[in-house]
Amino acid sequence: MKINSIIYRYVFKEMIPPFVINLMFFTFVFLMAEMLKVTNMVVNYSVGVFTVLIMLAYSTPYFLTFVIPMSIMMAVLLTFLRLSSDNEVVALKTSGMSIYGLLPPVMLFCLIGCLLTLFMTIYGMPWGRLSVKELTYKVVSSNLEIGLKNRTFNDSFKDVVLYVNKINPKSKELQDIFIEDKRTQSIISTVVAPKGKLFSEPGKHIYHLLLYDGIIYQVDLKNRSANSIDFKTYEIRLDIKKSTSTLKQGAKHRKEMSFAELKQYLNNRARKDTKYYNALMELHK
Repeated sequence: MKINSIIYRYVFKEMIPPFVINLMFFTFVFLMAEMLKVTNMVVNYSVGVFTVLIMLAYSTPYFLTFVIPMSIMMAVLLTFLRLSSDNEVVALKTSGMSIYGLLPPVMLFCLIGCLLTLFMTIYGMPWGRLSVKELTYKVVSSNLEIGLKNRTFNDSFKDVVLYVNKINPKSKELQDIFIEDKRTQSIISTVVAPKGKLFSEPGKHIYHLLLYDGIIYQVDLKNRSANSIDFKTYEIRLDIKKSTSTLKQGAKHRKEMSFAELKQYLNNRARKDTKYYNALMELHK
């Protein structure tokens, strides 16, 4: 029995180095997919390297839910390949030990990996996603251009939808702009302009979007009327602080909820609701 425990400890220790190496390698591979976004944030938007590293650290729990099982599998495979190539498996068989007798350390190693993956899935992923969201709000509130993407409808601002075809991060110039503004009660304004520019107020989370040579289409729902206005210059004020604080105070997305929060959310929703089934799918992932 003492000999068996020595062999078990030996096999278990042999699996640790390949596990660590594979864990680092696969994590690096997953992070490489984010390098283009990271480079863009550092070079074009002057985001601090430390901030980017923190954002990547918050993203790692999501990667680890895939990386840990892959690393466990590779560690077991590589360990037994090495034992076989060094004829250690033959020596163990000669001494009377069956190959199935080596399963206990492997099962324990896999169980630890399973528990780590479970912890990352239940606690790590929701925490990481929520932390990334909060950090993104802080970064965007100081640098609006990061939150804007080419050819994407941005509805982060309250009652304002913004679409930009092309953004120049250095000059802060925007091209082919579409804006839907519902901030005035019962009036929907649609603004279209070929170009514009962003200006920020120093020390404040307020931006001014200056548009050139565009058209404003206004629909008055109360009076059932519509009109259009041509303009040479038109300025829109965007309060980032108000928008981000509104988003922060809003309900969590299902991907940001912990296991207990998802169960509570499901108990409080109607079964025929689409959001109920989306949350149920998230719970069983």
